[in-house]
Amino acid sequence: MTEDGAASNTPQLAHERPAVERWLSWSGLVPLPAFLLLHLCRELQLAFASDVSDVLRTAPGALTRVSSWLLVWLPLSVHGALGVYLVVSGRRLAALPADVPRLARLVSRWTSVVALLFVVYHARSYALPVWLAEADPRDAGFRLLAELSSTWFGVPVLGGVYLLGLLATVTHAALALHRALLTEGLLATAARRQASARTCAAFGVVLFAFGAAAVIRVASGLLLR
Repeated sequence: MTEDGAASNTPQLAHERPAVERWLSWSGLVPLPAFLLLHLCRELQLAFASDVSDVLRTAPGALTRVSSWLLVWLPLSVHGALGVYLVVSGRRLAALPADVPRLARLVSRWTSVVALLFVVYHARSYALPVWLAEADPRDAGFRLLAELSSTWFGVPVLGGVYLLGLLATVTHAALALHRALLTEGLLATAARRQASARTCAAFGVVLFAFGAAAVIRVASGLLLR
């Protein structure tokens, strides 16, 4: 396909996308990258606390609870439900431009499964007990510290699980960001698509570096010394 052909075809593909695909893209795109950046930066800051008492979290206020539901959990629930629906129904997604590697879509699908399992596990371990009044939100840092620093035959298994889940989540987020820009017709030329792919990849690397540094710091048990 020529550059002019790709330029004319990309907006057409965006216009022909069914509503369910647009909901899938934007329900994940709007909250996930921003939430990951803010969340991982905060966790990295807490991971490098100088004293274990600094791990004590502040109790979330009403505004924090409402914003987390509206800006994070509700959109991600819609995103996850639509993703499961597309997989179960076997519905084919809209075609991509010919110069876009199909491997990216395959990686996005597999990382979405791992990311979903990781988010559900994380929510079940931390967010849900707080919502059910089974745990004090101020103790979340201590529970995370105990979990990640635990070992199985000397191996920090849960720390490794967190790194794997983190890698899958940021990879899926970076690919989703690039794909949303692409399928909305905003990357009409090969040069724009290449620039977007590199920028989104760099964004994913930065997110993983922040999260991995926090996980490794906590899993090392340095805050317990």
